[in-house]
Amino acid sequence: MPAIIQMNSQKVLAVNGLSKTFGSVVANRDVSLDLHRGEVLALLGENGAGKTTLMNMIFGHYMPDSGSVDIAAASGALTALSLGHPQAAIAAGIGMVHQHFVLVDDFTVLENIIVGTNSEKWTLDLEKSEDELRSICLEYGIDLKFNSLVRDLSVGEQQWVEILKSLYLDAEILILDEPTAVLTPEESKKLFNIIRKMSNNGISIIL
Repeated sequence: MPAIIQMNSQKVLAVNGLSKTFGSVVANRDVSLDLHRGEVLALLGENGAGKTTLMNMIFGHYMPDSGSVDIAAASGALTALSLGHPQAAIAAGIGMVHQHFVLVDDFTVLENIIVGTNSEKWTLDLEKSEDELRSICLEYGIDLKFNSLVRDLSVGEQQWVEILKSLYLDAEILILDEPTAVLTPEESKKLFNIIRKMSNNGISIIL
């Protein structure tokens, strides 16, 4: 059963009967859930229960065998999300931080964040991008040097890069897959402080 930490009345995401099998293995069967503005929703289950598969279906990495996902439009009305397409999820305001980070070791923090962003955010104005990122870091207490190479960062710092990338893309829903698995107790505490701040700012989180 999902564990709800905080929510308000505005529904931003509705998962309707998602199912996914891999050969004879049933990963998810008829999963439905609602996510509200500013809610932090934890998916609980042992390893192999299908949590990551469900997250990947919502984000578009996996195409479900059946079911649908609706997401709130700017008007607040729920509209169907195009499944099986991560770019559709990103365009709809969904970000995802995977358990195994999707970063380029030989790129700097700044390059990892701005390379591959959508066309509206893509810019060669590095000064403008850095100013925006500094503002986000200041708000959430994230300490990163933008000119550092990713290969020189700790695992915890690499996770901040992934989170910062989603915030830079104006994610309103953030999916975190096993976010504390690679963190020290102190880093986990910092992560939960960031999550609380995101929730207070109206960002909805699934973890």
